[in-house]
Amino acid sequence: MTAPAKSEIVSGTGTRHVGLVSEIDIRRTLSMLWRRRWMILAILALSVVGSWLFVSRIEPVYTATTQVMIDSRRTRIVDIKEVLSQLSPQLVTVTSEVEVIRSRSLARRVSDTLDLYKDPEFNPRLRPQQESRIGALIGTVKNAVRSLFGADSPDIPPTPEEERENVISRAHAGLSVSVVPQSMVIQISYQSTSPATASRLANAFAEAYIAEQLEAKFEAIRYATSWLNDRLAALRQTVGESERAVNAYRAEHNIQENRGQPANQQKLGELTTQLIALQARRVEQEARLARVEQIRSTGVGGALRADELLDSPLVLKLKEQEATLAREASEMASRYGDRHPQMVKVKAELEEITGRINLEINKLASGLRSDVAVLRDREAGLSGQIRALETNAFSQNTAEVRLRELEREAQANRAIYETFLTRFKETGEQERIQQADSRIISLSTPPKAPSYPRKGAMVMGAAIVGLILAVALAMVIEQFDNTFRSGLQVEQYTGVPALGLIPEIRNANADTRVESYVVDKPESSYAEAYRIAWFAAKHAANAPDPQVLVITSSVPEEGKSLTALSMARTASGLGLKTILIDADLRRASIASKMGIQPEKTIAKVLTGEITLADAVIRDPVSNLDVLPGVPSNRRVIDLLRVSDELRALVESLRQNYDIIIIDSPPALSVADIQILARLADATLFCVRWDATPRESVQAALRSLQDHQVQLSGILLTRVNVQRHASYGHRDIGYYYGRYHSYYTE
Repeated sequence: MTAPAKSEIVSGTGTRHVGLVSEIDIRRTLSMLWRRRWMILAILALSVVGSWLFVSRIEPVYTATTQVMIDSRRTRIVDIKEVLSQLSPQLVTVTSEVEVIRSRSLARRVSDTLDLYKDPEFNPRLRPQQESRIGALIGTVKNAVRSLFGADSPDIPPTPEEERENVISRAHAGLSVSVVPQSMVIQISYQSTSPATASRLANAFAEAYIAEQLEAKFEAIRYATSWLNDRLAALRQTVGESERAVNAYRAEHNIQENRGQPANQQKLGELTTQLIALQARRVEQEARLARVEQIRSTGVGGALRADELLDSPLVLKLKEQEATLAREASEMASRYGDRHPQMVKVKAELEEITGRINLEINKLASGLRSDVAVLRDREAGLSGQIRALETNAFSQNTAEVRLRELEREAQANRAIYETFLTRFKETGEQERIQQADSRIISLSTPPKAPSYPRKGAMVMGAAIVGLILAVALAMVIEQFDNTFRSGLQVEQYTGVPALGLIPEIRNANADTRVESYVVDKPESSYAEAYRIAWFAAKHAANAPDPQVLVITSSVPEEGKSLTALSMARTASGLGLKTILIDADLRRASIASKMGIQPEKTIAKVLTGEITLADAVIRDPVSNLDVLPGVPSNRRVIDLLRVSDELRALVESLRQNYDIIIIDSPPALSVADIQILARLADATLFCVRWDATPRESVQAALRSLQDHQVQLSGILLTRVNVQRHASYGHRDIGYYYGRYHSYYTE
């Protein structure tokens, strides 16, 4: 059979992943935990008991919680602007108020209100002196340290002020403040060893916070009222002085006003209005006069549609008559001609009417000229009066500029005074209707159960931690285990096929010895395991059936000799003519396992002292021939020098036997295996289950590979089938333990 690749054996890695399996097999992991369950349970129990004892010695702490809400709503009896603005509903505002509650000043207020200076819980000086042995020991150590460093001065008792500060610090230490997420609610929690104290302090901090808000507002109002009162006195004097200055200036410059305006200015405005109206009337009359003059110059025909003549009833009547005669003349002209008497008569009447119209137009033009003249005279008179008033008003305007300045100053001073007076009255009323920006929405009650320690949670946590540590320890121990427990591990680590697992016999007695178990119990799992191993070694894939089989191991005490004897007896029981050679000359054990003490051994055959036929003996319990060996006084190198004789011996045995099995020394102990393996067709390597280190197996296989040894496979010996089944390996060893009743043990 072809030996495995050198790289696989030497490195412990390869395409079949030699070494630890990279992927976690859940089933095998659970099996590992089940195997080490007692260790895990012991660690778990120790964690639970230890944590319970620890938390039982902790003094319980109780937590009481009071809830305060920042309320932006107000009950407005009157619409008065507040001196101290209310808190805005923003996160930064809530955070600021949390710091106010955490402030030391609020803790001082609570300490003063509840007189915590006389409470032994906060003032250690009031507690009874009950010093324990541990406390006394600590005091002794402290005194010794002080003496060592030259600090022999006794403890100086604190001053009353320091004692008060210490009480405030202890009261402040139990406080915790938090914000309910996505709300304007603040939770004020207090921790104490007494449920009643915890509830009392939580409520006291909330009430002190509300009271401090109100006091801050009252103080702001009182300060604002005092400041406004002083300011009003000064403003009142300023207003009086400014108004007196206005009156004095008006009297000095004889400035009179009618409805808030000076008399000259009012008169000038009236005359200007009259002049504008008069000028408009004059312009209108001049325009009519010009129109009439135009009509006169163009003749009566141009005046038939003049608007200036519409206000004359006579002209209108004449124009109607003229129009009637003109129609008649037009009609007659088409019937009679120009010389007809009727036509002549109509033309004469038409000329008469036209003359009368011209006469009326002349009268109208004369009247318009008279009106224009009168209007011009009145306009000239008004213009003179206006010029006179303007001359007088110019001198007063300069004085009025200063007067307006004084009036504006007086008006501004009065407006400021009235504003301050109104605010002063509003501020005085606010002190009676002030409300805090926060309100208590939930008072605390004495808690029934302590908040610390939470014994159940702490014990459960310790149990979980202990369980995790126990599992981790079990996995670490499992990882540091470098032995073989299954054929799969052997193949993965070495790359050499595993031919089987040989159960360990634990119920052997005087009647049934382990060495003869294969013969005495042929239907047992032990005998069946050797039959399976023999078949696997005999009929290996891709290799001819071996006739000479060497059985070896890495170190002693791996069941190599017992395996050689059992394999030889198995082959003999199958009807094969078999001989077993005990070539382990340093520790020959085949004869003793068979219960015989031969005097003729292989050593004498090789040295030529006796013949092969004289040395071969028959197994008492089977048809097996044995060439025994006993420890020799000759050095190993001397036996190796007879390698040619050994080769000739093996060749002669090949002619007479179907199977030759050689029990070889361990591969790591002596060099005999290097000679014996070269004479064999195949080598079977024995590894003791859960005992032989993997490094030893690897070193032995590397040595065999270096000498071109043909390995048929590896056989795990002395397998504890009960323990093997608990590892979760579903190989043949598992079924030896699981279904042992199937076999006849």
